[in-house]
Amino acid sequence: MSETGRRVHWTDRFLTRRGFMAATALGACAAAGLHACAPSREEPVHLVVKVPRTGHSVVFDESITQVETVIEAMADDFAATYEARPVEVEVIVFEQNQYDEAVTDSFDTDKAPDVLYGDYFNTSTYVHTGRVVPLDDIIAPDLRADVSDYLWDASTVEGRVYLMPYLARQNVLGYSKELFRRAGLDRFIAEGRIAAWSLDEWTHILDTLAAELPRGTFPLMMYAASPQGDTHIMTLLRSAGSSFYDETGHFALSRPEGVAALRWIQEGVGRGWFPPHAENLEIEDCSSLFRAGQLAIYMVNNASITRYGDTVGLVNFPGPDEDGCATTFVSGFQVFDNGDETSVQVAKDFISFVYGSDRWLDFAAGALPASNRVAERYGDAIPAYDLFVGNIGNVVDFTGETPDTLAVREAFHLCIRDLLMGKVSPEECAAALDERCNAAIDEGWAQSRLHE
Repeated sequence: MSETGRRVHWTDRFLTRRGFMAATALGACAAAGLHACAPSREEPVHLVVKVPRTGHSVVFDESITQVETVIEAMADDFAATYEARPVEVEVIVFEQNQYDEAVTDSFDTDKAPDVLYGDYFNTSTYVHTGRVVPLDDIIAPDLRADVSDYLWDASTVEGRVYLMPYLARQNVLGYSKELFRRAGLDRFIAEGRIAAWSLDEWTHILDTLAAELPRGTFPLMMYAASPQGDTHIMTLLRSAGSSFYDETGHFALSRPEGVAALRWIQEGVGRGWFPPHAENLEIEDCSSLFRAGQLAIYMVNNASITRYGDTVGLVNFPGPDEDGCATTFVSGFQVFDNGDETSVQVAKDFISFVYGSDRWLDFAAGALPASNRVAERYGDAIPAYDLFVGNIGNVVDFTGETPDTLAVREAFHLCIRDLLMGKVSPEECAAALDERCNAAIDEGWAQSRLHE
């Protein structure tokens, strides 16, 4: 699908303070007959802001359903009030599966992003192109103190901040209370908390669901047709105690815990835990099944649970300890250097504008806001806010600071596809994952260069 764009020009909005002053000066010059004091005809800086099409909710504005609506409004306000020089902002929306087409494929064109908003597990790859500008120089002490350390950590490479965190979405698993009751699993339904089940309990629950659910209804999500959603399958591979990565940031799934987790998944195919031929499914296929009541357990996060009301309970992914594990997607802004110092400065000024405004920071209130001040104002209104904040201690790093997450994910889903089809044993799959994904990691580091 193609990108869509909208252009907001500084002269298309209401008369700004800068415009008012220029108009007043021009009038004074005309009255005095001074033709030489006409205002400067400085060309506007053209700023390209790109954002993936992403669902978004705001607790105080039900009309907001997509994050690009917020970004477009930010751009309008910035273009209308920026006083350093004339500026026009073009907001371009792209599809979630077209990050590279929107970013790297547009380098050295007039559509190259000056600012990119997105999920850091996708955008982190671009830091290593050398085009993403560190933002430490615009992070004032009060801003740094206002954002939680775990978000800064997720946004930092080699000691410098390359992503300005705006919000986070914490991923756990949601289970259908109705299907659990139908299968006689009432005792596992937990109200008002994020549950955690041991691996033995998980196995019992999935076997029971497979035996008791009606035909055409399945226990657990599974898919491997593409890299979309594969981070959740990666998280399932911690189920037998695997840390997933070794101390060098490389895959370590050939260790016994990793092989055991792969075996658990492969055996689940024959035990009826997943929709048939899950190797050919996308995450969206499983989402559709869950919404239709044909899947008992599916990934949810703090931003998506509102669509299910009280019909869904929450549980952590099976993990290395009894509390299980969760993951966090951090979303925020990056600035790109496309060879023009003025555009870089204006892009930084746009970021400073957003983070200097409580009004625009407040629009993160629907997910987990990066700003603690916003959380204090709206935390009580954000669904299950206290539950997810209390679960932060169980969040694991699913990226491992990988320099090229997209290349790793391309290798990963193909290995899982072979596992689900029975083409390889768990041991063979573990070896292939370590070999192919670590090769992608090493290649990523070999090609990596940071902005100078």
